[in-house]
Amino acid sequence: MKKAIIIILLLSGVAATAYTLYNNKAELNETAEAAMKTSDFISVTTEKVQQKAVTRNFESNGVFKAYQELQVMSETNGAVVQIFKKKGDYVKKGDIILQIDDRLIRSEYNITKLNRDQSERDLKRYTNLAQSDAITKKQFEDSEKLFQISENQLLGLQKRLDDTKIKAPISGFINEDFYEMGSLLNPGMPVVNLINKNPMKLNVHVSESEVSRIKLGEEVSVRVNAVANEKFKGKVDFISEKADAAFKYEVIILMNAGNLEKIKPGMFGTAEFEFSQEENVLQISRKAITGSLKDPGVFLIKDDIAQYQKVSINPLKDGNVEIVGGLQEGDVVIASGLINVKDGTKVKVQ
Repeated sequence: MKKAIIIILLLSGVAATAYTLYNNKAELNETAEAAMKTSDFISVTTEKVQQKAVTRNFESNGVFKAYQELQVMSETNGAVVQIFKKKGDYVKKGDIILQIDDRLIRSEYNITKLNRDQSERDLKRYTNLAQSDAITKKQFEDSEKLFQISENQLLGLQKRLDDTKIKAPISGFINEDFYEMGSLLNPGMPVVNLINKNPMKLNVHVSESEVSRIKLGEEVSVRVNAVANEKFKGKVDFISEKADAAFKYEVIILMNAGNLEKIKPGMFGTAEFEFSQEENVLQISRKAITGSLKDPGVFLIKDDIAQYQKVSINPLKDGNVEIVGGLQEGDVVIASGLINVKDGTKVKVQ
């Protein structure tokens, strides 16, 4: 009797478990079927294209550079025999930085000068003789030719002699030197790197909508990242006529006010372009834009159907974009829910 009761209880448990599993499977199948059903529409929110006031002030980051920077190269060969300036020294234009051994060139120069002087005396003598027809025309022409040859040889040697004195082509600081006493230099070898910091310049790059508002000679406030709580001033000295590969235009600002000694080449700076006048422009939020800023578009709604519209925009600071073309005031665009929206998708405004 006890065995029968145990068997009945076991069978009851198995039946209850099977019934529960069957119900769970049915519920799972219903959930899966519901998940596989595609909604007839996508819920979205919208916003209107509106006129709003905007201030055209903007900032642009850049790097400070020296007004002039160049690498001075050797134009002759020889050993360094005298050093007048070293790394860190300030030089004026024309100052001698170092002297290269010039003994061989100087000896050639002296010999050529003697020959030139002799040919000059001969030419004067032949000129006097030619006036009295004491020599032939050919003798006079040969004397004149010898003088011209020796004169040009002397000029060439004078240039070579001058090249043994490495001079500063601009005023500035020697930022780097590449020589020691006795160093052997050859033509084309770098000698010094010169930097003229007066004045410093800030190179920034701006967009096409920003460059149209910048004027040559315009005063600009400048912040230097490494110098806190100090303002500097500069003047726009150059605006490029052509955009670079990133569709940006180069603007060079010459610094003219502030403690400029604190600014070093290579530091980062921020130019603040400020304009007093406000403008009313068409705007929508940035989130309503689909695609990239280079190829932007929006979705309009017509008869509950999403329609793609290509637009031209100008990004603004406050999370909005200016509509330059493609939309009119009062147009309604989809603002959110865009993740699954395509051209021709059925939508419903929440």
